[in-house]
Amino acid sequence: MQLSILSFQEDRPFIFTDLRFYIAEAAHYIMALNFQQEFELLYIDLTAKPENKPGIVGLKLIRDAKKTMHPKIYDHLALINISSVCAATINAHGKEKVLHDKSKYPAQAELMVIEGCMADYETFKKHLLPVSRHFILRPIHTEWNTILTAFDFFLMDGVWEAVTFVGAILAKHKNDGGVSHLQLFEQLSRQDFFAVLCSSMENFLHRRYPLSKESLKLNV
Repeated sequence: MQLSILSFQEDRPFIFTDLRFYIAEAAHYIMALNFQQEFELLYIDLTAKPENKPGIVGLKLIRDAKKTMHPKIYDHLALINISSVCAATINAHGKEKVLHDKSKYPAQAELMVIEGCMADYETFKKHLLPVSRHFILRPIHTEWNTILTAFDFFLMDGVWEAVTFVGAILAKHKNDGGVSHLQLFEQLSRQDFFAVLCSSMENFLHRRYPLSKESLKLNV
């Protein structure tokens, strides 16, 4: 089974130098690094989408089709999907403002950037349905719990630095067709913030899993 995690789609001409596309894919990639025990990360396809659609084809990853698709896997995919919304929001407003405003979500989420990320957002909701059903929770509550969890991850030490670093690599290689996971990880692992990133990823996984009805509730 091959899964394609796509990002920005807008009704305007695609501008290949628009860093938002690369930031979105970088966010997908950094979130997906958390789940390497379940997915094999392949590469980020930097070719433009067909039929004059804006954006790039995006992150490619695979999972053994013989493995069971249990709630935890759907949760992984949902977190990867929603990463573009988190990236678009932080890129637009900055970490400090998002950190401050996030405490008001979902009651006041006007600054959360959905425009250009609707395909990801809709796929995110579909991936979370099996999770909500399994734990007998209202889908809207599971969705907001997961959105807040994803924002928490990107606001952790070293994570946004990794996103902007990978985004810059993607933009630099925009004419190469794509960048492999090995290329990205090799460069990422040599950065000063890498150890902090790894610690944040470990903390993130510890907080999120194992999934439970209690941990998935929306506590606002």
